[in-house]
Parts: sequence; C-alpha cells; structure tokens
Amino acid sequence: MSAGIIRLIILVSVVSAILFVGMVIFGFWMFDFALVRKEQMDFDAGDDLLPHMDVIRFRSREAQNKIMNMRHEEVYIKSYDDLLLHATFVQSPFFSRKVLIAVHGYNSFGMFDMSSVVPFYRGMGYNVIIVDDRAHGKSEGKYIGFGWLDRLDVMNWCRYAVSRFGENCEILLHGVSMGAATVLMTCGESCLPEQVKGVIADCPFAGAYEEFGYIMRSNYRLPGRPLLYFASIVCKIRAGYTFGQASTIKAVRNIRIPVLFIHGDNDTFVPPYMTRRMYKACKAKQKYLYICPEATHCYSAFQDMDTYASHLTDFVYNIHHPE
Repeated sequence: MSAGIIRLIILVSVVSAILFVGMVIFGFWMFDFALVRKEQMDFDAGDDLLPHMDVIRFRSREAQNKIMNMRHEEVYIKSYDDLLLHATFVQSPFFSRKVLIAVHGYNSFGMFDMSSVVPFYRGMGYNVIIVDDRAHGKSEGKYIGFGWLDRLDVMNWCRYAVSRFGENCEILLHGVSMGAATVLMTCGESCLPEQVKGVIADCPFAGAYEEFGYIMRSNYRLPGRPLLYFASIVCKIRAGYTFGQASTIKAVRNIRIPVLFIHGDNDTFVPPYMTRRMYKACKAKQKYLYICPEATHCYSAFQDMDTYASHLTDFVYNIHHPE
C-alpha cells in the first residue's frame, strides 16, 4: 500500500471521527435545548414567540380572569412514573357527566393555551380539566415528553374523570400544537377508555422527527435526519423514548373514534401539510378537517372564533348523532 493511500485513509478516518463527535455533541445539545424543562416562561413579558402573540396573550389573560370567577379547583394525580401532575378543574354550571380534557402546547402551560375554550365547552355542559403536561406549569418532571410520554398522562386524566364522574361519563379530548399531538397519540392506544368519545386536534405535528426536521431545515438550514438520529439516541437514554416512537401519524392510523383536525393555513411553525397528511391517514369513520384561512400557529380560534366554535359545535353534535 502506497504512502499516499495510507495518508488518504488516515485523513478520511480523522474527518469521519470529527464528524461523528460533532453529531454526538449536537445530539446532547439539542436534547438539552429542546427537551429539558425550562424555567416558567413569562407570557406577559412581551416577547413575540408567535405571530399575533399579543392578541393570544390578551385573550388568554381575559379568559383566565373569567375562570377565576367560576367554580374551579386545583387537582393532582400521579403519573405512571410517580410524578405529581397538576390540572385546573372548572365545573360545569349545572350537573353533567360530560368532561373536556384540555391539553396545552410545547413550553407553555394549561391555563395560558386552553382557558379560551373553557366558556364554549361549559356552555355545552362540559366540566373542563385543564392539564399541565409533565415538565410544564405546576406539574413535576424534568424532561418534556413531546406527546409520547404525555399520552399516558392523559390516559390517567381520563381515568381520573371516570373515577370522579362515573362509568357513564363522556369524555372529549382537545389539544393544541404539542397538546394536539398528545391527544392523537392517546387515542391511538388500544387501551383507550371507552368513555372517550371524540378528539379535537388543533395544529398537531406529525411526529418528533418531522417537526424537529422541519424546524432545522426552515430556521437553521441544517439537515434533519442525520443529526436527529443522535439526538434521538440521547433522548432514549435520558428520557426513555425515541423520536421514532413519538410519531403522531402512526397513532392516527389506529384511531377509531371521531376526530376533528384543525390547522391554520398560514402556520409556519407546524406546517398545515402535516395535518392534511394525518387526516388522510386517519382510519376513523367520522373524521373532519377545518383549515382556517390566514391563521398562524395556535391562532385559528382567534382568527375566526365564530367559525371555530361552529366546527366544534357540529363535531360534538355529530358524535351524538352519527350519520
């Protein structure tokens, strides 16, 4: 073997080793950046995390103030891995066995994202459980579940609802963004409680690989999969799940209860094509799709509340009066 070939082999080996070490470092960095619990965000600070954040902030604060004047209480359950999980329970204005479990988005908390839908559901006679996901809000936890770990927590909230309102209760799940992915993953489970009658998913992502890959390509011009494989391995070691497991589109193929998919057609954080793909993949007999014109991420309810509420009303009616 010539000296030139030997030098080439050494060069290739060194470059490969550097690239490998670099990707491993990226995997640890990305996990720490994206999936380790952050300090509670100050949603009143004025940072524009999303387009129209000022409107979302104002409407949320307004809705939270109204909830404080309703009959409500702080409730807690234990997760499968012994974390203390928190939710705000808002009672229906009259006796009812109908329950809405509302699930917030990434790096947020329940009352901020979901308080705006409480008056609508209470008007339809629902008791509302506004959950804080693990590693968010007042719930314990160090690692963000990105829907996959949270699906089991939502399952436990369903069991809590059944224990509180009886075997004859009727449960709806409604989530936004990561919460939408969470409720879809929950409903893809074969052990879903029979009391869960329908699910509303507002701007869900198709899966961890898909969402992280999209953000890396669109925001940072970085390749997705090669780097994400290493972050997924780190996630498995530290949080107990892989990005491949956190796949919403796989879950929707197993859903058999009615589903309402919602997405804003101007969403640049979670692109609407993800919801369209999941709508097509979903095997439920009753499935509905509402793409809100001009709405950005998590903004469909605020862009056109009347139309949004109309779709929710029709969905709830169709659950109880199937064609």
